[in-house]
Amino acid sequence: MLQRLGKGTFGLVTKARQRSSGKLVALKKFIVHDRKDGFPITSFREITIMKKLRHENVLQLVDMVHERGSDGKALGFFYTVTPYISSDLNGLLNNPRVSLNIPQIKCIIRQSLQGIDYVHSQHYLHRDIKTANILLDFFGVVKLADFGLARVYHGPLPMTPNSPPGGGWYEYTGLVVTRWYRPPELLLGERKYTTAVDMWGMGCVLGEMYKRKPILEGESDLDQADRIFRLVGSPTEETFPNYEQTNRNNVNVKVNYDRTLEKEYSDIMDEGAIELLSGLLTLDPQRRFNAKKALESRFFTSEPLPCQPAELPKFEESHESDIKRFKHEAQSSVSASRSLDHSRYGAPEMERAASYQSSEQGGAVMESRYIPQQGDYHSGGSWTANRRRGGGYGRVQNEVYKEELPSSKAHGADLYGAEEDKSFSEMKRFLHHEKRQKTTE
Repeated sequence: MLQRLGKGTFGLVTKARQRSSGKLVALKKFIVHDRKDGFPITSFREITIMKKLRHENVLQLVDMVHERGSDGKALGFFYTVTPYISSDLNGLLNNPRVSLNIPQIKCIIRQSLQGIDYVHSQHYLHRDIKTANILLDFFGVVKLADFGLARVYHGPLPMTPNSPPGGGWYEYTGLVVTRWYRPPELLLGERKYTTAVDMWGMGCVLGEMYKRKPILEGESDLDQADRIFRLVGSPTEETFPNYEQTNRNNVNVKVNYDRTLEKEYSDIMDEGAIELLSGLLTLDPQRRFNAKKALESRFFTSEPLPCQPAELPKFEESHESDIKRFKHEAQSSVSASRSLDHSRYGAPEMERAASYQSSEQGGAVMESRYIPQQGDYHSGGSWTANRRRGGGYGRVQNEVYKEELPSSKAHGADLYGAEEDKSFSEMKRFLHHEKRQKTTE
């Protein structure tokens, strides 16, 4: 164990080194407060989904471990083992020593879209797309992470760029997606939602890459909807069919706002970027860009072209959990006046030489830097906390979903369907079965 990365409702994430391989990993320790509750269905679902996904731009599950209780009768703990990734987009965008040019932004967005396109092609909804859940490893490869809110969807796949979004056959909980990245249909109360909910989140991420801050910072769910309408215009039957029937949450849709998106972003985006942003932030989920259409956007074919992942700089480690430290540094202006020489982190004499000592200073963790090697595991330090409420840790954007709309009052059976939490015996059988399979392969 090297460093604690974060803590959520159901898990504690720690940076560690795998003894057998010497590689850096992230250990997620699942917290179960009472044996009677069993193993949380959300955690079980996260594990099973991650085991099935195999793509360069999706975080991989390396292993699972069960630790017995100290007296043999205690519950013990389950851990997931994933690669350790050096940064997430939220940390990078809040790091005053990190700057991104247009080719680099295009590279990161393209990889993110490739990842979400794969997830959708496997019949899964992510349901928590945000900058904190998009990781970037030392070699410039993007990894989609945190599948704690993901689930299978039922309905046709988005097979072509012009296909409608996938899913929409059955109702699911509305208590998903961090508020600042939540699409209008969820805010209005739509329960038969589709893969389009993830694409709205990708639009918010794209805008955030340019502005270096979340583009729709609603203070409540009603305020979030209002901010959306101020940006893309008031809903009408033409721009958002059946929006009044969808509005079971009594959001104020009788507003008269002009569209301001193009005007607001014309100074920082070219036409290709604005076109992609507009397509992803389309009110009507049926006409919103799917991942395939977004990848065909001229945003990626116009000059300057996206750089290759290997051409991205070797950024300083930057996670969502580092933001408090970055703000403290900026306020003290100690580091704001000097630029970071990224090349020094590649100096041979520093490789493998960092001590892993860390100290608490002003509530933020100050750690020595480790320079990864090709073949090291890297994976995300950002994990969603308060998952049953769709929130997270560390920032206002991740606060618990407030009980101010009817959909916020869903009970457990409504939130997770008819499924129940898995018993510990079931989870142990699942784990040991996987171990036996690996042994026989």
